[in-house]
Amino acid sequence: MTSRKKERRSVYLAFEFDKDRHRRDAFMAQAERYCDFDLQDCSLPEEQKVNEWRQQAEPLIEQSDVLLVLLGPDTQNARGVLDELSLAGGRDGCPIIQLLPQKQNYGRPANNQAVMRTKWKKLNRMLVNPKAYAANLRRLGWPR
Repeated sequence: MTSRKKERRSVYLAFEFDKDRHRRDAFMAQAERYCDFDLQDCSLPEEQKVNEWRQQAEPLIEQSDVLLVLLGPDTQNARGVLDELSLAGGRDGCPIIQLLPQKQNYGRPANNQAVMRTKWKKLNRMLVNPKAYAANLRRLGWPR
């Protein structure tokens, strides 16, 4: 059996670092199994000093194909996530997709950005062309 090489997608994962690191780890573990793409996690690997993280995060967000917000119970209040969203929002057409875990209804830090349930079939479709996917959602009137 030959395995085909997966096309790479760079993703910046925004999440509440203190409380939701397990969400990132679980998401990346699931991605290895279910994702049609080789996801490169471009987010910061560890907590940074307050005065340094923004300078380190900005180029990582710039090199990412999409910023995925991993929603948790208190993500809408996470200062770092809000700052990451503002950094991504400054990029021309940077797609931001908020991922809501199955059977949960958490608050959203970016009410003007698309929200989708974490379903790999949909995520794979989105990752084909994240920018076009986000533009199509806006054209359809999302978020609602």
